[in-house]
Amino acid sequence: MYRNWRDLIKPKKLQVEAETYTNTYGKFYAEPLERGFGTTLGNALRRVLLSSLQGAAITSVRIKGVLHEFSSIPGVTEDVTDIVLNL
Repeated sequence: MYRNWRDLIKPKKLQVEAETYTNTYGKFYAEPLERGFGTTLGNALRRVLLSSLQGAAITSVRIKGVLHEFSSIPGVTEDVTDIVLNL
């Protein structure tokens, strides 16, 4: 097991592209990597960045006269499920 980690190709060159670097954008290079490790690192970085985004979401809805999401509202073409999915 130790031999596998010892023989692993590790990045020897870490670089930032200075021409395009801003507060909101940057290109970063790490090379060389083992086959498939670029995808693994990219996916991990994407997940970390997405989890740090702030946002807002609707957590509950109450419609007068509607008991559950499969009800229909008189005079409205869409059912409650369609209305909730479009919020």
